[in-house]
Amino acid sequence: MNRNTPPILSTSGLTKRFGSFTALDRMDFDLYRGEVHAIVGENGAGKSTFVKLLSGIYQPSAGSFSIDGKETSFKGPKASMEIVGLVHQDRELIPNFTGFQNLFLGTESSRMGFLRKKEMKRSCIELMKEFQLELETDTPVERLSPGEQEMITILKILSRRTPIIILDEPTASLSQKESDILFELIESLRKHGLSIIYISHRLPEVLSLSDRITVLRNGRKVTTFENESITEEQLIAAMINRDLENQYPIIEREKGDEVLDVEEYTYERERLENISFSVRRGEIVGFAGLVGSGRTELFRSFFTGAGRTGKAVKLEGIPIASHSPGDSIRRGIVMVPEDRRNEGVITSMSVKDNLILPNMDILSRFGFRQERRIEEFSRDIFEKLSIAAESDSQAMRTLSGGNQQKAAIGKWLAKHAKLWIFDEPTQGIDVETKSEIYRLLGTLARDGAGVVFISSDLRELTELCDRIYVMRDRKIVEQFSRPYSREQILSAMIVGVKDR
Repeated sequence: MNRNTPPILSTSGLTKRFGSFTALDRMDFDLYRGEVHAIVGENGAGKSTFVKLLSGIYQPSAGSFSIDGKETSFKGPKASMEIVGLVHQDRELIPNFTGFQNLFLGTESSRMGFLRKKEMKRSCIELMKEFQLELETDTPVERLSPGEQEMITILKILSRRTPIIILDEPTASLSQKESDILFELIESLRKHGLSIIYISHRLPEVLSLSDRITVLRNGRKVTTFENESITEEQLIAAMINRDLENQYPIIEREKGDEVLDVEEYTYERERLENISFSVRRGEIVGFAGLVGSGRTELFRSFFTGAGRTGKAVKLEGIPIASHSPGDSIRRGIVMVPEDRRNEGVITSMSVKDNLILPNMDILSRFGFRQERRIEEFSRDIFEKLSIAAESDSQAMRTLSGGNQQKAAIGKWLAKHAKLWIFDEPTQGIDVETKSEIYRLLGTLARDGAGVVFISSDLRELTELCDRIYVMRDRKIVEQFSRPYSREQILSAMIVGVKDR
């Protein structure tokens, strides 16, 4: 980072209002060449709004920003593309296109109406060599791992030679190995003189990577730390304006009978073999494992009815063989999926419509909507979960990730489910919202439900769960009870312990 020259980017009083709601208030910020400048804050703190202003998606209500000392305004995303490269949390790739096709989409080289494929492939190879990347660019990206997809997205930005790159929650769906590769690339980009705005809820990696850290809270800049002696605890305190002593709330609950009993469950299509486990009422049961271990595939298969369960799965002692998600829901099983934007909520609908959609059986009569009940029902969940929005009529796509997750959970509350399945429910969510979700898990268990908690965060698993199963290579290899040893759990995840 070179602070002897003027910043490549600076903002002064940058403000964005939506009606009476101020999403970003008088933001002052600067970014130097070769700097990794992190931005942290709770969901709804203003991070996404700031990024959308810089990339031309939004126009500021007040204030300005400058590039290399010259005041600039982008009238749309296309106008910003030569200066700012934005790598979204939800990678914008066309699944059935190859990495090569995605890389040059919209910037194809052609002559007399014909694509110059050899020239583009040569450019692709040279670009990968420059940044020491090895990627499979001739394969449809839907077949690539999340880490490989992330690298294709970043490579697409690098091909445009933008001096500023914004990485929005880049490691949210990556394994540790894929994250390490990304971190090496970021260091390489820094050495090439590129400037990076790094947005993440994972504070350890923020502290490891960044030169400076700016904290946002409630749409305002709180402070900018020099990353020398700042601690994770100090960052959290600045983000939420208080010490987070009770991040993992303790909710007393009694364990009851088995609500779910799985014995030698097998589903060949997903290579799941002879899997056995149980969940009791009032119990939070964790599932740990590396990416690809089979945790999501296991629960998705019998929730959706993709895998015929026969007598392998018993709910309250009765064998069940679900044929569809609707069938599972009617039996008292609900699942909050990992991919909340595409599977957990419908982003084009309002918050209210998302909350009432699975509950129309109790919100209608003789086929007609009962509007007064609908309003009361939606408002009750909206307030109960403290969803941060102007109203329940706000479009779901405009909410932060944490508030979308609250809605994805809230729509099931009226079902009084016997079994809740949570798949990575705190991924890409701020620390305060995480605590709210932890509290909700404990409340559901206290009220008599069984809770399955799939997570890649060992700390939250060991703090919250009564028991933890470890999966590896599509099998359960070990079960742990309190007191936990994170080292032993991690060892089971990596090398396995027993063959079942």
